Amino acid sequence: MLALEGAEGDGGNVVGRESGHPDSHETFVTVERLQLPLCGGSRPHFFRGVATIVTKLFHIVEPDVAVFGRKDYQQWRVITRMVRDLDFPIEIVGMPIAREADGLAMSSRNARLSPEARQACLAIPRAIQWAEAAVAGAALPGQGQELGGLSDPQAVADEVARQIAEAGGKVDYVELRHAENLQPVSDLRAQPTLLAVAAHFPAKDRGTVRLIDNTVLQGGA
Repeated sequence: MLALEGAEGDGGNVVGRESGHPDSHETFVTVERLQLPLCGGSRPHFFRGVATIVTKLFHIVEPDVAVFGRKDYQQWRVITRMVRDLDFPIEIVGMPIAREADGLAMSSRNARLSPEARQACLAIPRAIQWAEAAVAGAALPGQGQELGGLSDPQAVADEVARQIAEAGGKVDYVELRHAENLQPVSDLRAQPTLLAVAAHFPAKDRGTVRLIDNTVLQGGA
């Protein structure tokens, strides 16, 4: 699975390389709706490759339990649904996001950030923390004033995107989706809602580093 991190190509090519027969692979596993939003918007075949490779792995290894990190939230949901739909006798466990001491989600990509970008990208966890407080109607740590208990997903998405862009990030997406089926939501008080973020920050060598992060907002229904 580590080989899939950051892969930008066609999922079919990933499967072909893994199998050793790039021109002979014609069978794929597709989780129809869950693969479409969020990262699927810019990587339309990526989750097809993930689901196919994981299916082959499960078939060969036959595990009782498989653990996936929730930083790659969409991947975790895709695999969970695939296991349910295909009746794999496997328990899928989603592990909470591991974070650096300053709140940034841990990733091998963090080492590629420029020193300035390493500080600037803290806007991502700070914006997520703001959203958690805003939706819950709570006060931010270190601040006495409570926020208003926002229920409009677009208002929350716009403010999170603004904070990240203001820090110098190039926002790929900020979306609020149903935490289980990843469908759009209209009221953050009605259900647990995934807030998912992807943004680019400057790399220390050249180009940019794409970072992802997320949280599940618990609205005060």
